[in-house]
Amino acid sequence: MLSRNESIGLLAEYGKGADWVKHCLTVADSAFRLCQAIESRYAIDRHYLWSSALLHDIGKYVTHDPIMHGVEGYNLLLKLGHEEQAFVCASHILFGLEASEAVQFGLPAHDFIPHTIEQRIVPLVDLMVEGVHPTTLDRRFSSLRKRYFENRFLMDRLDRAHQTAVSFMIEIGEAIGESVEKVIGA
Repeated sequence: MLSRNESIGLLAEYGKGADWVKHCLTVADSAFRLCQAIESRYAIDRHYLWSSALLHDIGKYVTHDPIMHGVEGYNLLLKLGHEEQAFVCASHILFGLEASEAVQFGLPAHDFIPHTIEQRIVPLVDLMVEGVHPTTLDRRFSSLRKRYFENRFLMDRLDRAHQTAVSFMIEIGEAIGESVEKVIGA
């Protein structure tokens, strides 16, 4: 398991102070805030959640492509021996890729669907942070549709990702009796 310092070190080494590093820090901090709000209802590995959230976009050291940055992050972290965080890099893309989708992008032929609470929190919070600013899911998905309208695969999958994110957000909100958007600061 990656320690906090090891995770920060990897992000510093590969991020080299790029703007996307600030986004990763914001997502990790926001995920941790959500963790604190829900940990009485869910068993959560705080360290795994924080390091996974921090490193979810590490593939942006190679590309900012909306899909391929997850693949590059997966490849890097897998090569470095961090399988659990590698999985989150790939599975945070569009709230998960099915095996048939994964192989289209050079990933192994299996599902990259987030299942654990930690794996599910990372894409949810990532979708609720635009740059370094908390936002609502509706605003973020609207922004993604405007930005990537020419990417056919992404456009086809955005509705499914939006529905998955909203369902999970509602589930968490009902469990804690508070709006996830409020916890995140949107």
